[in-house]
Amino acid sequence: MKTILITGGASGLGKGLALNYLSKGDRVISIGESAPNGELFLQEAKQLNATDEATFIQANLSLVKENRRIVEEIKNRFQELDALIFCASRHCKERMETAEGLEFSFALDYLSRFILSYELKECLEKTKNPTIINVCGTGMSGNVNWGDLQHKNSFSPMKVMMHGSRLNDLSGVAFAHNDTTRNIKYALYNPMAVQTPGMMDFANFAMKLYYKLAAKPIEKAILPVIELVDNPSNSTIAAYKERKSISLNLPTYNIENAKKLLDMTTQLLESI
Repeated sequence: MKTILITGGASGLGKGLALNYLSKGDRVISIGESAPNGELFLQEAKQLNATDEATFIQANLSLVKENRRIVEEIKNRFQELDALIFCASRHCKERMETAEGLEFSFALDYLSRFILSYELKECLEKTKNPTIINVCGTGMSGNVNWGDLQHKNSFSPMKVMMHGSRLNDLSGVAFAHNDTTRNIKYALYNPMAVQTPGMMDFANFAMKLYYKLAAKPIEKAILPVIELVDNPSNSTIAAYKERKSISLNLPTYNIENAKKLLDMTTQLLESI
């Protein structure tokens, strides 16, 4: 039995993965903000005769303090993790700040994943083939706005979404570079278009049309993730666009930029 933590595990792609693992007899810890979605997830787990294997923890992962609370709860209740899968994401049409003064998308889509990766590292290291899967828009072009990481001076929904993926690219590179055990396999995974209602609410007309024509059902989009958990790459860091491997020689995975972002993020968290 594997123990798998999934952020955003009570809706969309995350829920599809959670139910898949429960059906196989694995233990799943689903983290999400919506209590009704969490209750529905637990009801569906019951239908799979997996009540004992399913855990839902309600948390607002856009808050640093909530991520830290989750870390302590996981360490106390479960101790070990076989896989950490990041699916929690929400895109805003206008700039929003959290109660901690951080831009919402930056806090949820990037900072939460950073915190959980490093703070739950010791739980992963206790298992045989630990894996981190970061579901994001990896493999796409774009630059990091070093002078305005949180878009205080300019905000564009599409720009912010793509920027978050560039941050996650660098975060994965930095994590693998600094993992002295070389045991945890970190995979950046871009599922491309998936049939999830959240994206359709956020997308402009052109993207809605693209998603209508190209979006995959969730049950199909989760398959590459399942394969990455069951058969992780031999490399400590890898990136995939669907099932296609992406070269880490691209500028978006630059190690010096990864170190720079690591330093900036560490300093930011020290102030919260």
